[in-house]
Amino acid sequence: MADYVWASDARLLGAGADGEVRVGFHRETGDKVAMKKMYEHEYLYDTIINESEILEEVAHDNVVNLLGLTCNNQGTFMVMELMDGSLRDVVSSRKLGEHDIKAVMRQILEGLAWIHAHRIVHQDIKTSNVLVKRDGEKNKFVVKLADFTTARRLQTRPWSNEVGTLTFNAPELLKGATSFGTAIDVWGAGCIFAEMLLGSNPFDVPDEEDGDSLNYFVADFAKKLDIDGCGMGYQDRRRERARERILEKMAWWKAEDVRSGIKDPNAVELLKRMLAIDPARRISAQNALKMPYFQEKADDTFVEARRVLPTMATASANFRPAWLKINNAAPSIATM
Repeated sequence: MADYVWASDARLLGAGADGEVRVGFHRETGDKVAMKKMYEHEYLYDTIINESEILEEVAHDNVVNLLGLTCNNQGTFMVMELMDGSLRDVVSSRKLGEHDIKAVMRQILEGLAWIHAHRIVHQDIKTSNVLVKRDGEKNKFVVKLADFTTARRLQTRPWSNEVGTLTFNAPELLKGATSFGTAIDVWGAGCIFAEMLLGSNPFDVPDEEDGDSLNYFVADFAKKLDIDGCGMGYQDRRRERARERILEKMAWWKAEDVRSGIKDPNAVELLKRMLAIDPARRISAQNALKMPYFQEKADDTFVEARRVLPTMATASANFRPAWLKINNAAPSIATM
């Protein structure tokens, strides 16, 4: 993995609570990749290992491909395939046609059905975490799930409900549930579906501070590190006010109310099933793909990709950043 080069002045692809992503390249071939430089904090070590192991386990054409982990004098990096942009970039630049939306949703749900079959919950499904890549001809894309920073394996012990992004959070998360499952990912995908159909996320609310869309990160480790540096009392109060306003919107929203803005009744029915308030009544990703909405062939503006990628070698084996202060024993990788 030492063959990949990071440049601090390279194009910034994104930044989050655990690091920033820039364009990197292979030292010999010049091939471009996405390199995520991790913030050097011991609390993030398990996060790095957890994300890399999950990406290896769920390798699929609708999940971003991890190339490996590397440490050098520039820092600690996750190296991934370079995508062309996010779905957020696409939907903010143009209104997608009905067939395009169908092809995008099919690929999102294919990816979710695959990771859910492996008992993985993504926990932060939103437009900026769905990446697109041109595949040959102009305007043809493969759609992939990305940013598995907060992804977890299904288990019985309580989880933190402070995950993901508030405006894409399922109601059970906003209500404080500590027992939840794959249904929260379907809700996030439903918000994406609604945004593509209607032009906006129906549960978005303006920030009380600056009027901008509420799209900030509330993962548990972001709280512990106080990434924004504003003090956690302030962040807690801000999050609580936003949570209450979003829940109020959810209480009034019904899929039938937007029927006039959606031409396809099958799309309305699927949206209704994906955004069911009760998680027990919310449709699974696998069953969503069987709905009448997907029975008609989608336009090929977006390329459908469902081929399973070959299993990768374990990139996280013996991975130990120099900045991590641990003893000589093999590190304990917490199952999260």
